[in-house]
Amino acid sequence: MTRTVYQAEVSKAEAEANIMRKLNVLDDWLANGIPYRQTTDGNSLLDHNDQKVLDFYPASLRQFKIWDGSQNCEPVRAQLPAFAATGNDTLAKRPALEERARSVIFALRVRAESQANATRRSELKRLTAELEVAQATIKIRNAELREQQRKLRLIEGNNARLNQKLAGDAAEFKRTYESLLVELETHKRLNAQLTAQLAKVSPLRQADDV
Repeated sequence: MTRTVYQAEVSKAEAEANIMRKLNVLDDWLANGIPYRQTTDGNSLLDHNDQKVLDFYPASLRQFKIWDGSQNCEPVRAQLPAFAATGNDTLAKRPALEERARSVIFALRVRAESQANATRRSELKRLTAELEVAQATIKIRNAELREQQRKLRLIEGNNARLNQKLAGDAAEFKRTYESLLVELETHKRLNAQLTAQLAKVSPLRQADDV
């Protein structure tokens, strides 16, 4: 039973780590740009307007779940960490990570528009999109900060309860220790009394034996 519980906890931890690896990649793309699709020899692919084509990025929560890196071109895939598709329930059971994924995906769509505008040399559109990316990034970081604050409050609450229990245990130990000291002194006095009585009785017994 214990082994089963342990394996379940390991599986949960790995599922969460898998989601985090995907989110970390998207965070990097949000900050530094979504990579462009390339041929195996590193040349950029162009569309019918001779514009560079963005490589795959999850533009919806459904795409984020099924994303396992195989959708990306080979040069980009070679730089990705190992991660797998994510089950619907796996993400739903982690609402904070699900909300973070939604926010990052929204920001990436804006980032994609910004990169498209940059390719078209539309400075006003590019700057407007960059501003939206910055605002979306701030929203994501604020959400992460609120989650960390929630975890901190939980840890502080647990520490307060542990400190209270520790204080109670120490007080109980002190009471037990003092009680044992009293009991020990009582037994010492009784032992001294019995020893004294035995010393008085011993000469009488020796006289009777004579």
